[in-house]
Formats: sequence, C-alpha cells, structure tokens
Amino acid sequence: MPNLKEKQIIRLLKRLAGIILPVLFLTLTLSVKSAFADYDSAEIVHHLGETVPLDLTYTNSDGNKVLLKDLINKPTVLDFCYYHCAGICTPLMMEVSDVIGKVKYLPGKDYNIISISIDQNETPQMAADKKKAMTGLAEINVPDSAWMFLTGDSTNIYKLTDATGFRFKRSHGGFLHKGVLIVLDKNGKIVQYLDPGYEKSGDFQILPSGFELAIEKAATGQVTSTIEKVLQTCYSFIPKGNDLLVLMLVLASGLISVAVVFVVIKKAKLNS
Repeated sequence: MPNLKEKQIIRLLKRLAGIILPVLFLTLTLSVKSAFADYDSAEIVHHLGETVPLDLTYTNSDGNKVLLKDLINKPTVLDFCYYHCAGICTPLMMEVSDVIGKVKYLPGKDYNIISISIDQNETPQMAADKKKAMTGLAEINVPDSAWMFLTGDSTNIYKLTDATGFRFKRSHGGFLHKGVLIVLDKNGKIVQYLDPGYEKSGDFQILPSGFELAIEKAATGQVTSTIEKVLQTCYSFIPKGNDLLVLMLVLASGLISVAVVFVVIKKAKLNS
C-alpha cells in the first residue's frame, strides 16, 4: 500500500494532468483561431475592371518625386512588396527577373513593371539597392524606366492597395501579405491578377506563356478573370504565438508533460 506521502504525490500529479490538458487545448484553439484571422486580413479582393487612382505621388529609387500617371503609359505589372522582407517578396521579384528574359515582349517597350513598398518607413536607397539586385539578375537589358522601385507615405500606399484590393497587416517588424502581380492597362485599369505558381522546391514559378498573355490582354484593355486562385502567403512575420512551429512545440511539450505525469502515477501504483 502506498504511504501517505505517495498518495499525496499521486493526487497532486492527477490534478496537474487535469489542469494541463484543458489549458493546452484552450491555448492551441485560440492560437489557431488568431492565425486564421491574420491570414484573412491579408486576403486579395479582386477589383477587376476598376481603375486605380493615378494622381498618387511616390519617390523613385533616385530620390525624385514621381506621379503614378506618368509611369503607367503602357501595360504595367504592379508588384506590392517591401524591400527588407525576409519572406516571399525577393523570391517573387527574382522570378519576375527570370521570366522577363523568357518572353517575346520587352520591358520598357511593350510593358513596364512597378514595385511599390508597402512600408512607409523604407527609403529610396533601399529601393535603389533592390532595383540594382533584381535588374542585375535579368538575362536581358532592363531600361532604367522599365522597372521602377518606389517608396511612399502611408496615405498614398493605402490608397493604391485599397484600390487594388491588396490587403496586408503589419506584424512583428514586417508584414503579413500575399504574393500576386496586378496587371494594368495603359489607363490604369485592372485587367488581371496574375498569381504565381509554387514549385515543390519552394520557389515561385511564373509561366512565360501566362505572362505574355497578361501583357497582350493589358494591351487591348481586356479584363481577364483569374484562373489560378492559390496565393502564396508571406508567413515570415506571423506573430510568434501563431507560428505553426510554435504551436507544434507547445502541443508536443504539453503531451510530453501529461505522459510523464501518467507514467509516474502508473509506476507509483505498481510499486504499491
């Protein structure tokens, strides 16, 4: 028979097990719910056929103020990003650098590309560094005005992201957002949301044929519904409490703790 001290230990361990499991379940449930709420806040709402405001002012990589309507004078591929992004921004721009060398249309002649930072705290120098890196990867010559890298204040950033349905959320020094290219005609009308594919290797993939078709449609102003609906999401800065790895570690730790409690209880009973 277990002595009084052993009985007290067993009762204590049982109480701990009764506390750990409910708390673990509640924590996991709330974390998952919050993670999905963050995911929804970064949704892309299609505004096909609508025209973006062209009277917005930004700063280019040379530090000069530019008006959006002066940059959109032909089919234009719009890319929302931020230059210090540790997630999908750079890989997506790298894929753009790659695909423009594989299509028959030429940047600067047949279309333009505009990358706009969604972080109002980023500087023209950061834009210049990213521009040098990304255009340097292209297999073809990219004229200076063909791919613009812009920064701006929060007012102008949100006016354009709201007009295009690009939702994002600031999170732990970065942003939760999705990767998509928004194709405009020369008048700023949204004709297509070009969603990049995602390879098993973890890289983006923009099909040259799809990119060419988007440019052709934009040249005629023809609105095209998006076929591919799967958007890649930047999870680099999801709040740590919602990170999948953290959730797994919390779950594993809780289960291990409960298992240890029951092993101790069972051992105590066997020794009685």
